[in-house]
Amino acid sequence: MSADPERIRVLVPLAQGAEELEAVTIIDLLRRAGFTVVVAGLEAGPVTCSRRTVILPDCALEDVMQDRFDLVVLPGGLPGADHLRDDARVQSLVRQQADGGRLIGAICAAPKALASAGVLEGRRVTAYTGALDASGTPSTGASVEVDGGVVTGRGPGVAMDFALTLIEQLAGTETRRNVEGPLLR
Repeated sequence: MSADPERIRVLVPLAQGAEELEAVTIIDLLRRAGFTVVVAGLEAGPVTCSRRTVILPDCALEDVMQDRFDLVVLPGGLPGADHLRDDARVQSLVRQQADGGRLIGAICAAPKALASAGVLEGRRVTAYTGALDASGTPSTGASVEVDGGVVTGRGPGVAMDFALTLIEQLAGTETRRNVEGPLLR
């Protein structure tokens, strides 16, 4: 897919106990790409992440439930990924994205929320070791997997590769290169 980055809208639902390395890396790189990134807390107010970093979301999830996004991307971490899996609104958003043929992303333990929403069946996916065991969905163990509009990442150590893959899926290789180059990787 290649599109004007300024027209691309991304939702990052953020739950208490999210993995901050993943959340901040995703938010930062997608904003560097020129996308409109909306960070929405499951509840109003600050989110305390898994390592006690506090992030102030742009809004509460309830405020954007009727909005349309080109990508919904879920950071992992525990218990954050469990909160995403157990939130009916997140489950509804994930199913709407899949039904609409729009991109979905999840990293680390967050693919369990995608499994719960029923969007991983028959897809190649990766996740943090053991995160998908209860769902019966096999993980490939790869750093990043892209399959049919679903992008998954293994864990915090691949957050940058995961975010760059999302950029490429949304806006093409050139936009990815424009973001990645100045990072001096």
